[in-house]
Amino acid sequence: MFDTIDIPGLRIDALTFPPAIDVPEAADLRATADIMTASTRYDTGTTLFDCEPAEWLVALHATAYTDRQVHVAREDGRIVGALLFEYQREGEKNAYAGVHVPPDERGRGIEDALLDHADRLARDHGRTVLNSFNLLRAGLTGEQLPSPAGFGSVARDAASTQLLLRHGYTLGQVERCSVFEFSNSLEHAERMLAESLEKAGPDYRPVWWQNPTPDEYVDTYAYAVSRMATDVPSGDLEWEEETWDAERIRYREKLKADAGQIMAVAAVVHEPTGAIVAFNEIVIGRDRSRRSENYGTLVLREHRGHRLGTIVKCLGLIRWHELVPTSPSVMTFNAEENRYMLDVNEAVGFVPAATSGEWKKEL
Repeated sequence: MFDTIDIPGLRIDALTFPPAIDVPEAADLRATADIMTASTRYDTGTTLFDCEPAEWLVALHATAYTDRQVHVAREDGRIVGALLFEYQREGEKNAYAGVHVPPDERGRGIEDALLDHADRLARDHGRTVLNSFNLLRAGLTGEQLPSPAGFGSVARDAASTQLLLRHGYTLGQVERCSVFEFSNSLEHAERMLAESLEKAGPDYRPVWWQNPTPDEYVDTYAYAVSRMATDVPSGDLEWEEETWDAERIRYREKLKADAGQIMAVAAVVHEPTGAIVAFNEIVIGRDRSRRSENYGTLVLREHRGHRLGTIVKCLGLIRWHELVPTSPSVMTFNAEENRYMLDVNEAVGFVPAATSGEWKKEL
């Protein structure tokens, strides 16, 4: 703990969420969003992680399943850093902390004070594991800290790596952020899709929808989403299972609509059972000219080996470009040890854009 850090005039308090983004009391939230954008642009050299305040505000108010909090560091009344803290309400162990400090305010102890505050919050909520991350530019050279999963690494001398190490965090996994540019041809994706459908055979049928999810799929789709906590590679990290049902799917769909976002899902139905056994989700914000984001991609463990991952990835990209032709690209994250999906992404045309270290601290 770094409770001895003393920055004159610095205090940390919880940010009150305004009812709307265009009211005077939303000024602090807008300033915090600007800090997050400046922070991630500096760390990654990209605009991929820019924070859109109105969309973020909708997510912050969505607390039925996840408790979301924002705590800001103020120096003489000026916001100089932010802590994003959240945890699953049904969980018992994990909490998540993300720290953002503007580049010109770093190195004075603000980051340390915010991470200490996260420790206290996690303990106050009875959590025993605190998870965090550090986003870095792709391909940083110099001494590397390898992932315990055996694939990928983060730059050891990066300031954010050193920050997490001195606060007692250990690296649990490394993820690759990749981007596909729609200026590239989708012909390869179309060929891969056709070949994979032939390989999968008649037991597997591809489907695609723009939210809302059709009633006939919502229950088994919800179950498939719940398997994200157990079926994706997690390195040395431990994620608690989450309950997903039709009600939670509809709750998320309403949030996306309220935020002005579009979400679409490419999936595979297992014909003998009628169940969704693979899916790929893509989302875009209210600005349809910005990059899109791949949310979850999963093939249920018991249905792997039939190229279903290739089917949902390629079908998702093809149909998405038809739906939102103004979006220039899609961003996705994959664990570096998830060689199958990385092979699919690389074959389609995704290229590395950033690296994310995934960390944990046992409290």
